[in-house]
Amino acid sequence: MTKIIGKEYTELLEQLKDRIATNRYKAALAVNSKLILLYHHIGTEILKRQKEHTWGAKNLFKIFVIGEK
Repeated sequence: MTKIIGKEYTELLEQLKDRIATNRYKAALAVNSKLILLYHHIGTEILKRQKEHTWGAKNLFKIFVIGEK
């Protein structure tokens, strides 16, 4: 009886580990895709405003520094 419980426990543990790993991977992909969209949007906005307002490199540097905080 102990061996059966031990085997079932081991199988369950492996299934749970696999499920956790799979979902962590899926979550990381979702976060990465959202960040890529965010960075694309930020870049597009900066380029648009840079053309409209003739911002220089110093102003863009301030945007990046503020974004890091």
